[in-house]
Amino acid sequence: MLKIMGFPGEYIQGEHTLRNIGDIVTRHQFKKIGIIYDSAIEGPILDKVTISLKQSNLDFISYKFPGECTYETIERLSHIMEQHDIDSIIALGGGKAMDTTKGISKKLNIPISICPTVASSDAPTSRLIIIYDENHKVQGVEKTKRNPDIVLVDLDTIVKAPARFFAAGIGDAISKMFEVNQCKNAHGLNSFSTPPLETALLLANNTYSNLITWGKMAYEDVKQHHITPSVERVVESTVLLSGLGFESGGLSLAHALIRGLTAIPELATNLHGELVAYGTVVQAVVENREHIFIIELINFLKSVDLPTTIAELGYHQEISDSMLETIIMHTLQNDYSQNFEPPLNKENLKQAIIKTNQYC
Repeated sequence: MLKIMGFPGEYIQGEHTLRNIGDIVTRHQFKKIGIIYDSAIEGPILDKVTISLKQSNLDFISYKFPGECTYETIERLSHIMEQHDIDSIIALGGGKAMDTTKGISKKLNIPISICPTVASSDAPTSRLIIIYDENHKVQGVEKTKRNPDIVLVDLDTIVKAPARFFAAGIGDAISKMFEVNQCKNAHGLNSFSTPPLETALLLANNTYSNLITWGKMAYEDVKQHHITPSVERVVESTVLLSGLGFESGGLSLAHALIRGLTAIPELATNLHGELVAYGTVVQAVVENREHIFIIELINFLKSVDLPTTIAELGYHQEISDSMLETIIMHTLQNDYSQNFEPPLNKENLKQAIIKTNQYC
């Protein structure tokens, strides 16, 4: 039986790494570069990149990401980039800008460099592209032909972003130990449509250990905009280890639950990692983890200001049966919910959601 694991071509992490991007892409023999950037990073961050490219005598064009990753946006920006004969493309920004750039890379069959400006998820290392419509509803999930050629994480940029994004990255990553192990136990498949290799489990388990050990310290450091060894370890865990773990290991309930939670308008505005953090608590309860383990998990999540109840996600009314029904229906319709042993059903999921409130 085949088992596949994917890796980015090169992962680079450090202080002011964006200042070296010209040298990095030159080493890869890229000569004419397209940049897709978030409007939020206009100014010093974008300048770091363009100055470095100019110093390396590279031709480039830059285009501001319009705000939503849609098929239409990918098509339009691909046409613009094609007209300028670019031979590689850089994503500079958050998740949707990255996904749009991945879509362009796939359409034009050119190398891609991912430069996340926040450490809010593990998307930078993966091939996955989440496509939305103009109303922010998911239209589809695409995949590039290979993982990104370069992932470049500038720690100076990461620690200057709002700490809430850093915490969300921890929330997204904390679930991977639970999800990858469940995927294996349920004989589920990873993003390459194969069973996971043991390496994926090793990375997912190590991610959890690193976060529990270093996460609180790193979060406090980021709030002070400091780059410290704990910040370096946590960024490596939330971006690289978690990304490799989920894509090559598979996902389960914590991510399936996002489909259910976002069906409730009051909950849909939370960051991805905030929803996953809550979903991880629910998954731990469904797994019948020991009380002391769940308390440790909840206390850790609270220490980095992540939600552990539906109320902390912003829903302060009484949870109705109809609301539970909506969350559960959409969760169980998500394919990731199949990666669970013993199999999930309406009743055990309902009781787990109710029980999470008893730990608050």
